[in-house]
Amino acid sequence: MNFNNVVNSKFSYLKYTDNSDSQTMLFFLNPDSICKSVRIICDTYMKSKKVKEFNSLYTKCGYNKWIEKREGKEYLIKVIDGNWSCAISIEPVK
Repeated sequence: MNFNNVVNSKFSYLKYTDNSDSQTMLFFLNPDSICKSVRIICDTYMKSKKVKEFNSLYTKCGYNKWIEKREGKEYLIKVIDGNWSCAISIEPVK
């Protein structure tokens, strides 16, 4: 993954892209620079691969939704379909 320097006055985040530009990872930070959520944007052809991966690793909790349990915390993983890409969001369960 390659770091992309981004300036945005509305959100504080880190952006990484893979060498083929088929996957982008955004790490959204709170005011203390601690990651509060992750969004992965990938080409639509990668969706089935990601769903298969999530089905094998996490507990399914709805259509295109999974729960990951790690170190006593739960995280919600959602796959959101788009026209040209799909987005995967990962955030703590509230």
